[in-house]
Parts: sequence; C-alpha cells; structure tokens
Amino acid sequence: MKEAIDNDKQTLTDPDLPPVAARPIRRGASAWLYRTFEALENRNFRWLWAGLVIALGGLQMQMAVRGILVYELTNDRVLTGLVTLGFAPSMLVLSLFGGVVGDRLERRTVVQAAQASGAILAAVIGLLIATNQINWIHLLIASFLQGGFFAFQMPARQAMIPRMVGRDKATNAVSLNAVGMSIMTMVGPAIGGLLYGIIGPDGVYFVIASLYAIAVVGTSMVPKYYPDKTTARKSVLGDILSGLAYIQTRPAIMAVLIFSVAVVLLSMPFRMLIQVFAKDVYGSTPDQVGVLIAVAGAGGLVGALGVAGLRRGHLRGLVLMGSAVVSGLVMLAIAYVPIYLAGLAAMLGIGFGESIRWALAQALVIEETADEFRARVMSVLMMTYGLMPIGVLPLSLAMDRFGAQAATAGVAVILLAVTALCLILIPALRRLP
Repeated sequence: MKEAIDNDKQTLTDPDLPPVAARPIRRGASAWLYRTFEALENRNFRWLWAGLVIALGGLQMQMAVRGILVYELTNDRVLTGLVTLGFAPSMLVLSLFGGVVGDRLERRTVVQAAQASGAILAAVIGLLIATNQINWIHLLIASFLQGGFFAFQMPARQAMIPRMVGRDKATNAVSLNAVGMSIMTMVGPAIGGLLYGIIGPDGVYFVIASLYAIAVVGTSMVPKYYPDKTTARKSVLGDILSGLAYIQTRPAIMAVLIFSVAVVLLSMPFRMLIQVFAKDVYGSTPDQVGVLIAVAGAGGLVGALGVAGLRRGHLRGLVLMGSAVVSGLVMLAIAYVPIYLAGLAAMLGIGFGESIRWALAQALVIEETADEFRARVMSVLMMTYGLMPIGVLPLSLAMDRFGAQAATAGVAVILLAVTALCLILIPALRRLP
C-alpha cells in the first residue's frame, strides 16, 4: 500500500480484508470476541494502535514517577498538584490550534512529531536528574510542554480513525485505544514505581525516552492521511471559529462536551492526586502508589472492553452518564474506608468509570462529526482536560484544610448531584443511541 494516500483514493476500510458478506456468522462468545476486537483486523489501525500503546506506556510511567519525585523534592501537596497538572494550561491554550493543524496538515506526521518531542523531553529530564540539577520547576516546565505535545497529537490521531476503519467501527477503534490506555495505566505506573527504586528516576526517564522513540518507528508503518484539498481554508482564527460554530449546530456533540467538562472537573482531580491521598491516608510507599494506579488501569481495561462491544442502539448516552455515577459512588467508598486493601478494590471502580466515559465521549463525538471538522471538534474535547486545575487545585487545598478523606467525600457528593442534573436537563445526552 502506498505510504501517501490521497483523499479521492483512500478507502474507509483496509482493502486487503475480505468482504463482510464472506465472513462466517459468529454467535455467542465468538461473536462477542470478534465484535470487541473487530477494528484490529485493519492493518493500519494495528500499527496506529501499537504506536499509541507504546507511547502511553511512557506517558503513564512519566506521570507516576513525576508525582512521586516532586513530592519527594518538595514534600508539598499543593506543589505536587501544580506540577502534576502542569500539562493542563498548555492543553487548554493549544488544543484549538492543534485541531486546526490536524485538519490542515498530514496527520501521521503531526502524531510522529509529537512523539519525537516527547522522547527528547524525557531524555533532557533524565540528564537533569542524573547531574543533580533537577528541581520542581524543571518538572513543571516538562509537564507544561507535555500538555502541548498532547494537544497537537491527539486530535490528529483520533481524526484518522474513521477514514482508517470506517465510521461504523469508530466506537470499537476508539474503545480499543482506551483498552491500550488502560493496559498501560495498569502496567506503566507499576513498572515505573519498581524501576524508580532499582535504577532511580533518571534511569526511568531514559526508559521513557526510548519508548517514545519506538512509538515513532511504529507509527511510521501507518500510511499518510492528508486533509481534503478541496476544503476552503481560512485564517487559523477563522478555522477555529468555524469549528466552534459547527459544534453549536450539533446538539449531540454539545451535550457530550458539556457533560465531559463537568465530570472531568469533579472525578479526574482525585485520580491525579492519588499520590497525596495514598501517602496521607494509607502511608503508602512509592511502589504501593504505583500498584493503586495499576489497579485503576485494570478497572479501566474492563470498562474499555465493555465499550468496545457497544454499537448504535445500545443506549450509549445513558451508559456514559452511568459511568459518572460509578465514579461518584466509589469515591464515597474510598473516602470512608481508610484501608489500603479497600482502596485497591475502590480503584478498580474508579478506573472502570473513567474508561467508559473517556472512550464513549470520544467515540460519540467522532461519529457525529464530519471529517473536515473532526480534528477541530476533537481538540475541543481534549480541552476539557485543560480545565482540570480548576478541580485539582481546590481539591488539593481542601485536602490540606479538611483532610484527604473529607475532601474526597465532598467532591463525590457533588459529582453525583451534577450527574443527576445532566440526566434531567440535557435530553440530547440521554437520547444518544
């Protein structure tokens, strides 16, 4: 297959696959298994998925190690929250520009440039640690830059999916990405925590740089996906405004975005401050923190596999809202049972709920968006993560003032109340098929 594929020649599915009608009819467990992993039949998606999983392994290791390192350097909860969420402002500011880039430029190149930049950044941090020059400011800058790379990479990557596997398999493909993310959330932090004690934080960062470099090579196996040359282009600001105007004409997209903002602000901050919660409530060591994050990844894996089997007609809007209910109830449980083993069980539910919400929100937005606007619309969804400091900083301050358990319980109650309001006030969300 040619590396560069023009729009007028590009098919929605891999031409090497046999026609759907020629495939044997599957029933029972075989049908579920096929439906769950269907998008991986596509060779190009397999390579894209492999590059994503490898890069996510480095990302998850980096997030876990960064949180542990900054808390050891500062012993300050607020600074730990600030550095951990340092990626959010750049994601918030640059996501819209990343969406324009994803709709204007060849998308594979955009993804690879972001991966290569991540490799260089990780190597620089490793050198700073190895030469005893590291301080929390360096980690804050690295977190900020990482958010910028993410803001450019993810809209372009997700916009490739429908053209690669077909719109009807977009939910499956996005959910398989979430499966990969959950696997790396489960494995990456545990490996990072383990390596932290064996080869030190500098060694871990060098491993992370190597993973990003491997991801660049893997992604190079994917064909190039060029934007539609017939689409009229405006200025960068004009393209941003036209993307936002498009969203306003799509009630389903607006509903998913509004709900995503609310849930990200209320559920994700706890996940990002798990290092603080675990140390204050359980007295956890770095490797125990890594296990907690890994268990959340296991829950996320189960949730993502469930979403991968969903199709239109499965009431996915209600499933999306139900995922927030699960997160709220589990946060209440973890707040009132200050036992490490109970925390391990609760983190399964945290990962389960978050994975369902993340995968379904992306899939529903992708399905509802025309290709010429897809990267820009996805960039708006990515922006919701840039709003996280609005939730993380108040939660970290509340943990300082009222204690980790009370602060977590309060946020859980608010999350459940907001989800109930969305169920009542946003009919377009609950009606999503």
